[in-house]
Order: sequence, then C-alpha cells, then structure tokens
Amino acid sequence: MKSLENTLKRYWGFDRFRPLQKEIIHSIIEGKDTIGLLPTGGGKSLCYQLPALMGEGITVVVSPLIALMQDQVKQLKERKIPALMLERPTPHHSLEKQLDNLAYGPFKILFVSPERLQNSLVSERLSKLPVTLLAVDEAHCVSEWGHDFRPAFLAIRNFRENLPKTPLLALTATATPTVLQDIKKLLGLQSPSLFQASFDRPNIAYHIDKTSDKIGRLKTILAQDSEPCIIYCRTRKQTEALYHQFKDIHAVAYFHGGISEEEKKERLQDWLKETKRVMIATLAFGMGIDKPNVRHVIHMSPPESLEHYYQESGRAGRDGALAKATLLLGTNEFDQMRRQFLEALPTKTELTHFYKSLCNYLHIGYGEGQEQRFYIHFQEFCAQYQLPPYKALQAIHLLDREGLWQWRSLYREQIHLQFLASRQQILEWLQSNTERSAFFQLLWRRYPRVIQHAQEIDLELLANICELPQKKIIRYLNEAKIDGWLSLEWVRSDSCLEWMHPREEPYTLAPILHRLQNRIEQKRKKIEALEYFCSNNDHCKRNLLLAYFGEEKNEPCHHCSAQSCHSTSHEEMENLHKELMACLQKEPLSTEALIAQLPYSKENIILILQAWAEAQKLTQNKNYQWELTPP
Repeated sequence: MKSLENTLKRYWGFDRFRPLQKEIIHSIIEGKDTIGLLPTGGGKSLCYQLPALMGEGITVVVSPLIALMQDQVKQLKERKIPALMLERPTPHHSLEKQLDNLAYGPFKILFVSPERLQNSLVSERLSKLPVTLLAVDEAHCVSEWGHDFRPAFLAIRNFRENLPKTPLLALTATATPTVLQDIKKLLGLQSPSLFQASFDRPNIAYHIDKTSDKIGRLKTILAQDSEPCIIYCRTRKQTEALYHQFKDIHAVAYFHGGISEEEKKERLQDWLKETKRVMIATLAFGMGIDKPNVRHVIHMSPPESLEHYYQESGRAGRDGALAKATLLLGTNEFDQMRRQFLEALPTKTELTHFYKSLCNYLHIGYGEGQEQRFYIHFQEFCAQYQLPPYKALQAIHLLDREGLWQWRSLYREQIHLQFLASRQQILEWLQSNTERSAFFQLLWRRYPRVIQHAQEIDLELLANICELPQKKIIRYLNEAKIDGWLSLEWVRSDSCLEWMHPREEPYTLAPILHRLQNRIEQKRKKIEALEYFCSNNDHCKRNLLLAYFGEEKNEPCHHCSAQSCHSTSHEEMENLHKELMACLQKEPLSTEALIAQLPYSKENIILILQAWAEAQKLTQNKNYQWELTPP
C-alpha cells in the first residue's frame, strides 16, 4: 500500500497530518464505520480525499453545500485528482450521461447532494459501482436537533443498505452529545470508531461587549487593531451600510449573497492578500475560508445559535496565535431574535400559501418542476403576491432545508419574452428554412406558453438545447423584437431555486407541516442557550461554550469577558468607582470614552455602569453618553 505520508506530501504538499486525521484515515482503511468530530479548520475534507487515493474504487461524498462541493472539485482537479460532482441535468448533460462518465471514467471521488441521492436512478447506478467509502459531510444535518437539519439526510441510511461492506465516514465540526447519538442511530453506523477533537480553542478570547453604541464601540476596536478581521452582520443592508461608514477610514470590503460571483472572488482575494484588512460580511462569507492569521472576529448581533457562533468565531486564530471573538450586544437583542426567528416563522397556512404562490409565479403546473432550475427576483415576487418579505425568506430557507429545492443567492439577468403575432402568423414566419427560424421553432416547442403571456427564458438551457452561442441567441431575439414579432425584457434576479421534487402540495408539504412545530421549539431552545451564554457573567465564556458541546472544563481561561476570569481587588474596585464618578461629574461621556480614559478593565467599567444605571444613578442622553442623575 502507498505510504500515507508520501501521498499527503505528493498531492497536498504537507509534511505532517493535523490532529486525528491520520487516525481517522487508518480506521477507514481498516473498513470501520467512523465518526470524525473535528473543529472548524481541522481539515475534515482530507479525511475522505486521501483514502480515495490509497486503492481502487470510488469514494462517494454526500454534502448539503453545493458551492463547497464545486470548490472542492475544482481544487482536487488542480491537484490532478479526478473528481466529479453530479450537476443539475440538462438535455445535453443528463444524469445518465454523468453517471456513465463516472462508471467508465478515471474518477476517484464523487460529490452528491443528499437530495440528488434520493433519485432512484442515481442510487441504483451508484450501488452497482465499486464504492469503497461513503463519506457524509456536515453529518449533524441528519438530526432534528442539529442546527441545519436536512430531512434528505435520513435517506442516506437506505442507500447505505445497498453497500453493506462499504465503510461510512460521518464528519462534522459541531455536534452536541444528543446530535452525536442521532448521527450514530440515523445513519445506521455499526460500532463506529469515534475520533473527537476538543472543542477548546484556548487561543481565542471570547468577549460579550454590552453597549448601546455599537458603531462607536466598533470604531474603537478597529482603531486599536491592525491585523486581518471579519465583521459579521445579520443582513445585507447592514453589511453595506457598515461598509460605507468605514470605507474612508479603514481598508474594508463587504461580502454577501447578493453580489456577483466575480465580485465575490475579487473581494475574497483582496482580503486574503490583505489589500483589504477588514471583511464586513453576512453568513455567506465563511464557507471554505481558511485564512490562518485572522486576529479578530466581531459579531454586530448575536448569530442564530451557539453552533453558528462557534463556527464563525472559530475563523479567528487558526494559526494558533492569540485571537479574539467579540459579540456586540445591545439592549433587548434576544427579544428581537425571538420576534425574528420565532414569530416570523410562517404558520402552516402561510407556508402552504407561499408554496402555491411561488409555483404560480414560476408557472409550475401540478406534477412539474422536478430537476429544473428557476430564477426569481425576490422583492418583485413578494410584491406581486403581497407577501411579507421576511416571512417569505424564512419560508424559502425552511423548504430549502426540507429538501424541496436547493436555494442560493445568485445575481443574474433574465430574459422575459412574449410573441406578439398570432399563432398563424408565427407559423408562416417560421417556415423559412434558416438557422434563425430553426432556433425559434425550438424556442416555441420548449416554451409553448410564450404566445399567451410573457415567460422567463433560461438562456443557458436554451443555448444547450440549440447548440448555439448565447450571443447569437440574443442577436436573434433582438432582431425579432425590432421586426415586431415579440416583446423582450431583461430582468434582474437575485435567487436561484433548483427544484428537487415535482409540485404536489398535499404529498410534498404534509410531512413538512407536521415538523414545523418541532422546528419552532428547537429554535426557541437554541435562542435560550445563546442568551444564557451571553448574559451569564459569573462563569468563564470558554467553559460555557464547551459545556454546551458536552465537554467539561473547570479552570477559567483568564482572558474572556466573564467576571470570574478577572479577579480584581476590593481596593482597585473602590478606586475605579471614585475615578468613574469624577469623570462623569465633569461631563457626559460614552462607554467607549470612559474605557479609553480610565486605566481599568473594560469589563469592570461596564459592570459598574450597568449597576448604576439599574439603581437610576445614571441615564443616557440622545448621543448615548452617560449622565449622572440629578439628586
């Protein structure tokens, strides 16, 4: 057998494995079911990529992250490792053709989504191939108690029954003890070997910064830092607003799902090369990001759960050097979260109405839609059907996780067209035997409704069917518009939906509606756990985070924001009280100004300010400055 170290050096250029990678690979080679619980940045993908090169056969990797699978295929090809991903079928790139390429080609690794694996043709063909390893990435998605539950993961066990002698590798970065038990049970693992790295990131200092002036606090933080930083925002709007506030002060860029793929690549490269020091981003930034020297990760608002917080804050300090994770917490944040994530979730009636509206908007008839890709302009869709945008977005995400479709943000311009002439006139016009008339005949057959109303045209699909360049198609359409045969409109879209199941409301929606109440209860418990982590100032933040994942640690870290990690003498606290009072007797000051002026820890200053405010000794003016209450 080839040497593991030689293979590692040859294809990846590394001299040694990261912790637990070699042990996991040995377990797989020995044919054992295996669970790898490795932290963010721990090198999970190598655990299935390297074994694929150690012998004959194919490794099948099941992952819910389309963009990450595409990125991995690209990287593997650059390393001369033949890899393939099952793409959306097209007339010239059918599933049968892709599976034939897999069966008769040189491929060592196949990436497939769990939804695609449910396709009977796919599962049947794969079960006949020499599959030597079945790897399940993001395995926490199999559990309803996981933070990204995907029902399609439950079908992996059925597929695995067709490969009884093939070992299964389950990988995840975040799993509580309950989720870990679900992974074993729901994937049908047989006496699995468990390799669990510690969740502890001792080089990261976790700080909860309670402030009524987040922008002012952020200005202070960025003025003090000089190394790479990520700032996470909850919305695209907030991301862009923050960018415009800081673009003239610091080298910043912004990143969210609404910008084009070209812009994403350019901004990522600027940040990786440190042309831009600070990346202001939504959660769309992070997947596959592995920059070792990020010194600070800042959250402008609490994330959805402690799992999300652990993953996002874990992008700091991957080089092992000291780093910091700061969460800026305003007043009533968790009440807002409950309204955002609980009250804004659609009811059963709203979800059914949303699904029917979307099908009608996209002209998807009953029993249609499967294996097709659709593009929508989200705000236009909501306006047309009078849907609250936030609830509609929640419904999109909910049905994405339930596997009805695969959704992604994607900037794209679409063509909407409609024939203006009568059917008879069009038939006469198409009788001329030219390339243009042949194209319009194909167009008409593919989109027969364009005579009745304007219809969205998939330019990419049309080019594949007609075997014509997109530029030539656009020219033909513009010529027909000038001749008065059709109306033509370019429309911007910002969302792509790849439909996984045909439109069948009662059958498709019934199990989802049944699970909706459980989803709400799980979300409530995750918000409560995050709130406890943020509000508990008596226990070390690192220990609270580790306890959530079932790992006990009693000694304090001495560098988080918890009071227990900062032992302060009575005399020092007395002096702080006196100097704080003296400062405020002179003039009103913000929290940030007081922290900058006084030679004491920020945590103790904030602690006293909060105590005085509760005792009504202090109030804040409209500029968020503290003022002493008149006697």
